[in-house]
Amino acid sequence: MDDMRKKASSPILLVLSIITLFVFVVSFTTFYSVENFQASCGCQLPVWVIIVAIASFGVFIGSLLYYVVNKNIIKEKKNIKDAIYRLLDFLENDEKRVMKFIIENSGKMHQSKIAKELKIDKVKVSRILNQLEGKGFVSRKKNGMTNVVYVDNEIRKLFQ
Repeated sequence: MDDMRKKASSPILLVLSIITLFVFVVSFTTFYSVENFQASCGCQLPVWVIIVAIASFGVFIGSLLYYVVNKNIIKEKKNIKDAIYRLLDFLENDEKRVMKFIIENSGKMHQSKIAKELKIDKVKVSRILNQLEGKGFVSRKKNGMTNVVYVDNEIRKLFQ
């Protein structure tokens, strides 16, 4: 889990570094052009032209960077999700169906709704959830006449 946080924070640090560098370059160029261009060539290059040119370049680089970083993050999340679904293949068919259903519905669901939506007998759902609870995939909490089933926090975080 710490590796995922490090991988997610790495692009953020890169973006912040580039923004800082960009602000420095704009500030330095503005100062340099005001001090040197007017004195050396006799022509006056308006400062706003330089600022607009550098800002446009910065927007282009920022957009490109956002596209590359966002594409990599989405690809990584998809790979993690695929890996989790492959892990679910080790469960029995009914266990797999129940887990996928709960995960696809925000990781929290009433036990009675699982039975109703998946058209599985309530007793069988209870047995399946007992097995999943024993394996550490889910937990149940009493809520009135039914239970609320929660996917384990670590598993749920992987799907967010």
